[in-house]
Amino acid sequence: MDTDQPRSPSSPDILVPHPSTDSSPTDERNFHIRLAVFASVVIIAIIGALVGYPTWQEYISQQEAKLELRAYVNVRALEPPALKEGVSPRVRETIHNTGRTPAYNDAIQAFITVADYPLIKNFERVTCPPDDSQPDKRKWFVGKVPRKETVREAPLTAEEVTAIQTAKSALYYHGTVCYRDIFHESHRTDFCMFWKWDAGRVSPSLSCDQGNRAD
Repeated sequence: MDTDQPRSPSSPDILVPHPSTDSSPTDERNFHIRLAVFASVVIIAIIGALVGYPTWQEYISQQEAKLELRAYVNVRALEPPALKEGVSPRVRETIHNTGRTPAYNDAIQAFITVADYPLIKNFERVTCPPDDSQPDKRKWFVGKVPRKETVREAPLTAEEVTAIQTAKSALYYHGTVCYRDIFHESHRTDFCMFWKWDAGRVSPSLSCDQGNRAD
């Protein structure tokens, strides 16, 4: 004797409303109303998918174009500082825009510090000035921008010079560059480099293991 097999809940037509086998005119009317609502929801979902897809694709394309075209800024030291007791260390650097479009309104906060080598504690990350305190100067630049020297106010002490020459400390140059791109969006580049004693002289500038990041 054949028995009816129950339908699986995953059957596609389970989503479609079915009329009752013993239906009155009111039930028939309610069924048609539910069927019309179901069809409307399906149509709206299909239209939303067709309209929303190119909009999302356009957004992704715009973001990719910004990443490809925007400015990217980094800092490079031009020469090692003098290492002499009683003399304030100074660093000459340039800001490099390696992006494909100009940057502007650059503001740099740079510091020269004698600290442990290897570096044990990260330097404090400075905060970029808020947009309302940085007027739109429109100082556009692309490529290299020379800057005035960064000078540590306090001269080097005998203890600091000895610590560097015995490889217990190094001379660090660190800070942050804040700038905007052509899309008027704010960015920052944190930098950290150092000089250590190497074979009886100050080494070329070296990059810190931490403290170098860009957004």
